[in-house]
Amino acid sequence: MNPVVPASTGPGPMPGADPREAARIVMGECHGLPFLPELTGRGPGADLVGRTLAMLVDLPVDISPRGWRLAQSPGRLARLATDLLDRDGDALEEADELARDPEAETPPVARRLQVRVVGPWSLAAGLELPGGYPVLTDRGARRDLAVSLAEGAGRWATRAAGRLRARTRIVLDEPLLWRVAAGTVPAPSHFDPVPAVPAEQLSLALCRFADALRTVGVDEVLLRVPTSSGPDAPARFSAIAQTPQGETPLDGLCVQAEPLYAARQHDALDAAGTVLGDGRRLQLEGAAGMARQISSPDEAERAAHALLGLLDRLAAPRYESLNRLILTPTESQMSDPVSATRALTGARLLADTAPRVAE
Repeated sequence: MNPVVPASTGPGPMPGADPREAARIVMGECHGLPFLPELTGRGPGADLVGRTLAMLVDLPVDISPRGWRLAQSPGRLARLATDLLDRDGDALEEADELARDPEAETPPVARRLQVRVVGPWSLAAGLELPGGYPVLTDRGARRDLAVSLAEGAGRWATRAAGRLRARTRIVLDEPLLWRVAAGTVPAPSHFDPVPAVPAEQLSLALCRFADALRTVGVDEVLLRVPTSSGPDAPARFSAIAQTPQGETPLDGLCVQAEPLYAARQHDALDAAGTVLGDGRRLQLEGAAGMARQISSPDEAERAAHALLGLLDRLAAPRYESLNRLILTPTESQMSDPVSATRALTGARLLADTAPRVAE
């Protein structure tokens, strides 16, 4: 019988500008579930948006006064983003070779490489057409962007995972999803606002986008959304937690844990409980429910009790649900290489401690 242990990994962003140092930390602390580091300290093109755009197939982009836009040919920053992405993949493979156990004949079956990309709705909301309006306003352009993203991100991630002898998990980061649903995506003119997209359409499109990723070899697709929201963009957790009839559900949900621990977001709690109840994965950022990092067994045990209390509020079986949890630090805990290492170690310590406390 396989042990019931939560997975632990990182949220994505890493401090500094050295891909080899970041990859070394990732492989040292998250060898079972490594993630592709995002080194935004290297400047434009190295952030999550630039990385995602570097994965597009046959859709060149360039920089505009307000951000990124579709173009006739790749601009200088777009070419830089592609180069940085390739360097990150090479650094991760090199660190994996150095960290690999020479006595292990085969890698663990459950091993995954986690790659975070901007999801299709937020990318369409943030990327401009040549005329300056968001891609979101043009149905044909929006469809072409989704097709290009699914093919490019899926193939890049599966190739990178293959180099690590791992399977592939993609996290679709949708920071603008609630704005898309509310019709509050910024537009060049107040007199021509971006129309709202019905929540049911958002959910349906995300399920089909995940299907497209699986078609090119991705094993798991998780959705990351803001746990908290403002009055101009209320969260629609019910739409993303429930799978449209006849569609294949996404494999899990990634949310910030602190509002769940504080029970401030009841819709988010309900969605997290639904995901676990359906047998899907729940990724918690800041899983200790604490602002500071876990640095000792006693702190890990206290955090484990808090985590199990959260599972009780979600009406999820304590022990059986642990296998479907993925624990990560928060982005704010990854401020420098030392802090990042400690934060990832703390998440791993909590993952190791929780099953013992649950028994």
